[in-house]
Amino acid sequence: MTDRIRKNIWPLAIFLAAFLLRLVYLMQYRSNPAFEHPMVDELWHINWARDILGGDIIGHEAYFRGPLYPYFLAFLQAITGKSIFFTRLIQMIIGSLSAVLVYYAGRKLFNRNVGIIAGFAFAIYGTMIFYEAMFLIPVIYIPLTLLTFLYLLKAVEHNLPISWFLSGLFMGLAAIARPNILFLVPFIIIWLFFKFFKTAEIKSYFKSGIVYIAAILIPILCVSIRNIAVTGEFILISSQGGVNLYIGNNPHTDGLTMLMPEVAIDESLPWSEFTGATKAAAERITGKQLTPAEESSFWTGKAVDFIAEHPGKFLEITFKKLVYFLNGFENSDNADIYFSRQFSSLFSILLWREPVFFPFGFFLPLAVVGLVATWKNRKALIPLYIFMIGYIPTVILFLVTARHRLPVIPFVLIMAAAGIYQLYQLIKNRNWIKAGALGLIFVVVLMLVNRTYFEIGFQNESQIHFNLALAHERDNNLPEAEKEYKLALRTNPASPTILNNLGYVQYLQHKHAEALNNFGLASKSDPQFAQAYHNTALVYEAEGNYSEAQQLYRQALNVDPSMYQTYINLGDLYIRMKDYQNAEAVLRQAVDMNPKSGRAYFKLGSLYGRMGDFTKAEEYFNKGQGWGSPTAGDYVNWANIYYATSRPEQALDLYHKATAAAPDFAQVYFNMAITFQRYGYPADSTLYYLRKTVEVEPNHAQARQLLQEYPGN
Repeated sequence: MTDRIRKNIWPLAIFLAAFLLRLVYLMQYRSNPAFEHPMVDELWHINWARDILGGDIIGHEAYFRGPLYPYFLAFLQAITGKSIFFTRLIQMIIGSLSAVLVYYAGRKLFNRNVGIIAGFAFAIYGTMIFYEAMFLIPVIYIPLTLLTFLYLLKAVEHNLPISWFLSGLFMGLAAIARPNILFLVPFIIIWLFFKFFKTAEIKSYFKSGIVYIAAILIPILCVSIRNIAVTGEFILISSQGGVNLYIGNNPHTDGLTMLMPEVAIDESLPWSEFTGATKAAAERITGKQLTPAEESSFWTGKAVDFIAEHPGKFLEITFKKLVYFLNGFENSDNADIYFSRQFSSLFSILLWREPVFFPFGFFLPLAVVGLVATWKNRKALIPLYIFMIGYIPTVILFLVTARHRLPVIPFVLIMAAAGIYQLYQLIKNRNWIKAGALGLIFVVVLMLVNRTYFEIGFQNESQIHFNLALAHERDNNLPEAEKEYKLALRTNPASPTILNNLGYVQYLQHKHAEALNNFGLASKSDPQFAQAYHNTALVYEAEGNYSEAQQLYRQALNVDPSMYQTYINLGDLYIRMKDYQNAEAVLRQAVDMNPKSGRAYFKLGSLYGRMGDFTKAEEYFNKGQGWGSPTAGDYVNWANIYYATSRPEQALDLYHKATAAAPDFAQVYFNMAITFQRYGYPADSTLYYLRKTVEVEPNHAQARQLLQEYPGN
């Protein structure tokens, strides 16, 4: 064993323990249907990352939230070939390194033994492992916070410019991941001022403070300048702050879930549409269009008005949120933590609800013990207090969830490790009175934080099954999706979203009667739920009842005129009915609504082809290709234009693209066969594609009839 390994044996042991636990968890957690199908914030981040990889590096709007993590995720996706598994695995490696940083922080503040205990505590901390596997901000935010803390300790001890610079730089990077950390800066500055005010080195530390602040500003100003360049207005990091503040401080807030009286935030509102919904609500109330900065200011003003007009209510909900924060229960948001135990036997060991809410409900009482036991050293521990206690207001001003509580966990674990170490020393030295007093404190706090208060401590069974149903639906496992939607309805039987989604998977399985029943229940539960009318129309259209389908598509648009896909479907229906005038009008409405989507252009191209206006048809197909990728059907309809205008080579090129997109599309092969036949290509080519048509669709009557015209067939 080399001296270097011997010297670093504990950091290595902590890293290996943390990584092995995370690797086992990740391998087991792959059994979760949602593993390959990110949802909610995860889906938003992965889509953002893939947009960046697709070339949209700068973006076109103000950042709604801190941009660092999506760019980091884009990097991980690039080096893993967009692999979900290996991206999650690299994040687990980062989490394992965070455990080592916790060790160094504990050793720096106290001693090596405290560092070892804290490092291993972080390694086994189930909630941390759960979120490190998800495409969420804590993956990068927590190590940056720990690096900020470690270099701050080093800077204060040695007053080296490089340490001040690195501490500030890591804080600035953490801020562009999640701006909450900036709330700590005034506390740090005040602490430094009083610590060095009367010392001979005050001028030197003053210069170091300037370096520290400048380093913090470097990443932040990069984002601010980008926001100015893109939007023309000053937005420090993101425009999310006002909305988040109002979500946490409004007449309907419960401190645990996203509730806004102005926006229906439920299963029917995908996270990708959340920003648009809040903007639309703000513009509806103000009666004018708002820039991102104006929208953020509007919601901030609404929150401030609520606090000013209802101070008692504000204090009540803030106290509740403080209780939630200190409670051992892990309040889930993106996925239910406790339900997820069933997908990993290891995770079920590292996190549980009874008899205590482990791990937070166990380590927080130990941290209180550490706080009391080390109080005599409080001046030296002020940085720990700032990062542990000072961060709490940045959570309870908004929403209290397990994910948002994570940044304090490393510092809670360091203090808990100090508590364990102090208890051990007292017992070792037979100081039974002090050990007993600390033990009593532990028991009292343990009892207080491991019981339910107010609305906390309950699982949202409906949301759990709803999320699983979505995952199964994305896997095209429709029977399992149907089963999970039915389970979701048990505790939320009037949810129009669940009823609608259940009906839709039944429609996809050709269970039309059951689908119609559930769509009817959805629209009865909420007459303004436009998607239910749209989906009912799909069933009637599939059954050939075009008149009823037309009425229901129109009803959906009357309720929600912004439903782009409904215009597309209604236009398709009119084409089937050969009502080309109405089809053209509806599809043009779709183009006006969303001029940057190719679907309406492709549909108009197909329509004009049917009408014999081949010039217009070709024009719209070309326009559509500029805004999206054609489907196999689009390629066929486009190719038919070239077939009809005696351009067989171009037609065949598009038919080939259609077969690449849909290898089992029999009509494409038949169209290729008759193109070869009509334009005098060798008979072998015609025969090949006629046989291919029959191979894919044995009962294709036209292909069989043509084959009979060739000798030997």
